[in-house]
Amino acid sequence: MLYDFILRQGCSGEVLDVGCGCGILGLLIKRDLPQCAVHAIDIQPENVTLTQKNARANSLELEVQTGDFLTLSWRQCMDVIVSNPPFYHDGTQKSQNPHLSLSRYATHLPLEDFLDQAKRVLKPHGKVLFCYDAKQLGAIMHHLHASKLTPTALQCVHPKASKIASLVLLEAKRSSKSLCEILPPLVVNDMQGPTPQAATIFSKAGTVSVSC
Repeated sequence: MLYDFILRQGCSGEVLDVGCGCGILGLLIKRDLPQCAVHAIDIQPENVTLTQKNARANSLELEVQTGDFLTLSWRQCMDVIVSNPPFYHDGTQKSQNPHLSLSRYATHLPLEDFLDQAKRVLKPHGKVLFCYDAKQLGAIMHHLHASKLTPTALQCVHPKASKIASLVLLEAKRSSKSLCEILPPLVVNDMQGPTPQAATIFSKAGTVSVSC
């Protein structure tokens, strides 16, 4: 869903995938927008190794490194930052698996710190596109304002039409006076399975999950 949102909102130039995991987001961007120079970073070395393996398997090139996005010194500024950051809050039961814990829980990459660093790394008119827990939308808007990033597009993702939104997709820009566009909701499933909109996104992504 985030991949589709990024393509619809536009992505070009120097692109950084923060917390790249297996590399899926950056690799899909590189595959579909080959003119982009895609960089990726993850704090866990095993994720960087997996991203490199997936890049080779798909004959795609991107610059990937191990490091902490919040403390790493950047040689260049980015046009676009994309991320599926950890957003499980402290109230949820935490996994005892250290790898999963780092990947899922916001304490390891607090939203306010992520946005502050994104503002510093972005070029003057750059933008950040990310997804987050829809129930935390109030806090998201507060932290965007504090980081001087302007929300310019928002879309809620619902597991079913009758269910509350579980995810929110956001675009925010530096040095922008634009108003925020609230896009039509994206519903993932109906009684028959994936909705036509979701099925189109899955087909366009064309990903295959394998054990590694």
